[in-house]
Amino acid sequence: MDIIKGKKQDLSGILDIISNCIKHMESQSIYQWNKFYPNSDIIENDIKSEHCYVLKDNGKYIAYVAINEEQSREYIQINWFTDGIKVLVIHRLSVHPESQGRGIAKKMLNFIEDVATKNNYSCIRLDSYSGNEAALKLYENSGYKKVGQIYFPWRDLPFYCYEKNIKNC
Repeated sequence: MDIIKGKKQDLSGILDIISNCIKHMESQSIYQWNKFYPNSDIIENDIKSEHCYVLKDNGKYIAYVAINEEQSREYIQINWFTDGIKVLVIHRLSVHPESQGRGIAKKMLNFIEDVATKNNYSCIRLDSYSGNEAALKLYENSGYKKVGQIYFPWRDLPFYCYEKNIKNC
């Protein structure tokens, strides 16, 4: 199981992960994502801009994430811990429901942290839906510190903002 850069031919596999994650979350009354976000245009852009990574196991798509330096404009209202000079941001980390509970998300986070370290990022930032307890637990158990919360117009519950200082890891 290797994490590789997503390519155009991976689009349908990535969308399969996301659609299954949406169904799984909704079955648990977690309304984090929907048919509008994340959609195929967003994923295609992740692929074109070479910001996405996939994990496959024997040809089956297991996990997906996009990482780049793009911070949501809502992040400006947060008092981040670090100076934010060189920031890597995690977007759309998702693990197919059939593969959840096997340490796959942690493996993805370790990969992201390795990328951040090798490329001299000062920190990693992300936001996570406050209604998704499993995701919040993952980030907190992985050393990410909750910095504040933001709201997106299409969701009732806030998203918690997390940050991890890479220079001191």
